[in-house]
Amino acid sequence: MHKVDPMEIMLSDIFDKVFYSKDQEPRTTICLECEGDGEVEIEVFMPQNFDRDVGYIDHKKVECPECGGLGEVEVEDE
Repeated sequence: MHKVDPMEIMLSDIFDKVFYSKDQEPRTTICLECEGDGEVEIEVFMPQNFDRDVGYIDHKKVECPECGGLGEVEVEDE
C-alpha cells in the first residue's frame, strides 16, 4: 500500500498555486491622472449672487475617477 506524504501534498499545492493559478494578484502601476495621490483638482464655477458682484472659478480636490482614489491602476496583460 502507498503511504501518503503530507509534506509532498502541501508542496505540490503550493507549486500549483504559484505557477498555475489564474487568481494571482493583479499587477498595478501608479495612476498617471493623479500621479499616485488619489485626488485630482477640478475647477468649480462659483456664480454671481447677493454677496458677490461677479462669479469666479474656484478649485476643489476630489477623488480621482481613473483609480477610484487608490493612486494605482491595474496593468492590462498584453
